[in-house]
Amino acid sequence: MRGVPYEAYQVDSELLATAFVEVADAAVSGSAEALAALVRSCTSLLGVGSAAAVLKPPTGRVEMAASDNRGLRLERAALSWGEGPGADCRASAQPIRGVPLAHPYARANWPSYTAMARSLGFACVVAVPLRARERTVGSLSLLTERTGPPGALPLRLGQHLADAAALCILPRDRC
Repeated sequence: MRGVPYEAYQVDSELLATAFVEVADAAVSGSAEALAALVRSCTSLLGVGSAAAVLKPPTGRVEMAASDNRGLRLERAALSWGEGPGADCRASAQPIRGVPLAHPYARANWPSYTAMARSLGFACVVAVPLRARERTVGSLSLLTERTGPPGALPLRLGQHLADAAALCILPRDRC
């Protein structure tokens, strides 16, 4: 195809389909299970070091899941501080695209988050909104030990998985 840049990132279509089915199936058991399936899928499919998801619907309680203890500790702290890329993403309903944690932007806007993330070994963060029917109901943070963010295709896949999880979790009357 002319004019379409080649992306080195490849994803196995069977693994991708399995990830969507696992998120949808887990949602039948509840939002905590769906969030757990979402973060597991992101680390295996997208090659990130850690993933953390926060569900903050307009009605209902805040729920969280992380792929590992580092991500869980960081996201819990970020919620208590009210700062970080997830909080900004939820507030703006826009993705936060690959901010290196050594960058002055990260240090100025998320001082506590950045310090803790770097102490846990993370170098870059991405956050995408969990969206259900045009409403942002949470965020998915993807953390890497590399200084650069995942490429465009992994970010789009992360956004699609986040949207699928939000749609599966929230019944029509909660969003």
